[in-house]
Amino acid sequence: MRIAHVTDVYLPRLGGVELQVHDLASRQRSIGHEPIVVTTTPAPSLTEADGLARQFAHVPVVRLGDGALAAGPYRGVSHRELAHVLDGFGIDAVHVHLSTFSPLSWSAARLSVRTGRPTVVSVHSMWNDVLPLVRGYARWHGARTWPVTWAAVSTAAAAAVQEALDGAPVSVLPNGIDPDAWRRPSARRSGDVPTLVSVSRMVRRKRPRALLHTLLELRAARRFRAVLVGDGPLVPALRRDVAAAGAGADITLTGALDRPAIRDLLAGADLYLAPALRESFGIAALEARSAGLPVLARSGSGVGDFVAHGVEGWLAGSEDEFRAAIAGLLADPARLRAAAAHNRAVPPRIAWGSVLAAADQLYDRAAAPRRAGSPQAQGPSGQGPRGQGPRGRDPRTPLAGAGR
Repeated sequence: MRIAHVTDVYLPRLGGVELQVHDLASRQRSIGHEPIVVTTTPAPSLTEADGLARQFAHVPVVRLGDGALAAGPYRGVSHRELAHVLDGFGIDAVHVHLSTFSPLSWSAARLSVRTGRPTVVSVHSMWNDVLPLVRGYARWHGARTWPVTWAAVSTAAAAAVQEALDGAPVSVLPNGIDPDAWRRPSARRSGDVPTLVSVSRMVRRKRPRALLHTLLELRAARRFRAVLVGDGPLVPALRRDVAAAGAGADITLTGALDRPAIRDLLAGADLYLAPALRESFGIAALEARSAGLPVLARSGSGVGDFVAHGVEGWLAGSEDEFRAAIAGLLADPARLRAAAAHNRAVPPRIAWGSVLAAADQLYDRAAAPRRAGSPQAQGPSGQGPRGQGPRGRDPRTPLAGAGR
């Protein structure tokens, strides 16, 4: 199946959506699909391209909007230009990856109304805080009646999407992971100071400053080491806070780390902290849980899909509960060891095999009405039988502007 993954944000930007879209497309290629990525994120520089070639498998990428009005990775792209790409590659199914502000992705979802091409729309963010805005947009464009199959990355995220769409059905298509890739022999030694780890982008919605202040408060009564991994605009302020508190020996801000370095760090840690209130999925928390670490997260987030309270970790309902849970676990390391033993013995249910199967089921569901209406129908824009693409063009031939 030829699948177009449409996403405003993509490599060389690094973030949860960017990496998840790439990993999904790579895995789909490995099982025989022919995915491409369509994005408005500009191509990497030569230096970035060299680094990406070493880290990531090859996935064909079409980058649109060159020369158009831009704001970061976002660029204006017409329906006609997007449809030309989808037709030119003979795309069988479109997989739209949506956050909140995603002009290209919203445009691709709306395009399904005109073309009838099977379309799955995956929402990667929590819409709770922008619900009136998204609901108003959805009602204005009649999104509830679009011929698309809606999905979100977690139960919590799906509930908000369903509310925004006035009750339209929304499936759960979680982010994928290879749990075995995160397993390492424990590097913990008897007598080591407890180590707490958190991995996230250092932006307000991930709440790294609230976490840091909690750790600084606990430091007065408990001995521990904390490592906060990630880059972002809040890093300078966080480092100033650590320096002002004289906590540099106990709390480390590493900046961004690659996956092997994070795996090594998790192998020597005791507890993973996920403080975000509106975590739509929590891929870093799932990686930590796969590595055998207990996870402490906020309840109501996507982490609850793979962390049951008191089993794989703990879910705190408030900031006070979160702080009290850290203090209680530091005072009772046996609870940490019990949760870690469970996580090492029982792999998470979410893995690439189940995610790929669920994605295929969504594509089939999106295509079902079309198959029922005309089994041997024309292509999506009335340009010949399925698979031929625009007349006179080999759909496998890259269009101008396609590239890595």
